[in-house]
Amino acid sequence: MLLAGEAAATLTFQGTTNYPSDGQTVTFLSVDIGAAASGRYVFVSIPYYNGTLANYSIGSVTIGGVLATIHSQPFVPVGATAYGGCALVSALVPIGATADIIITWAASGAGYYRPEINVYRVTGLRSNTPTDLVTNTASNHSPSITTVTVQKGGIALLACHMFGDSNSRTMSGLPTDFMTSPLASTVYIGGGSAVSTAGPLTATIPNSGQAYWCVIMASFR
Repeated sequence: MLLAGEAAATLTFQGTTNYPSDGQTVTFLSVDIGAAASGRYVFVSIPYYNGTLANYSIGSVTIGGVLATIHSQPFVPVGATAYGGCALVSALVPIGATADIIITWAASGAGYYRPEINVYRVTGLRSNTPTDLVTNTASNHSPSITTVTVQKGGIALLACHMFGDSNSRTMSGLPTDFMTSPLASTVYIGGGSAVSTAGPLTATIPNSGQAYWCVIMASFR
């Protein structure tokens, strides 16, 4: 519920950028993070593909020099020699309309690290601590169906990495803010929305031939 005099959160999708390089540290320069504002959070969903079965987790993310919170990063093996994953991170960044976003993996030796960033500007949140967070993975051809409990006046965000084909698909339950296929047999898809009604919110992504997928969905107030 909204407190007396409290405004609902706002969420704006700022855009998608594919990896500019594929080293252990990947720097995205001058990324659009929207208009500066006191209390502005920047959320970034990061689907990624790494060339190893060992060194696959993200160690840190900075947004405009601010160390971001990594809320979660589920992952699945994609073939015999690689991992696919998706992370959701956020930071309070009140200053600037652009920012460098720097992703550093926890270990070297993957051969390549290929993240994509999907950026959201969020205002009006009480906190960037999730009120609910769900991750899931699968190695079959089932659809991705994820449900979180949301609070009135808050937001919900989802990111998913699918591996096995490059077919276009549209998510239901949340807007499809991004749906890209930056690599062969790979789909990155996700979206977010401000929430006007409390209760369960389910997002479904159809799966017509993917062998593996991982998803993270979270709500905030």
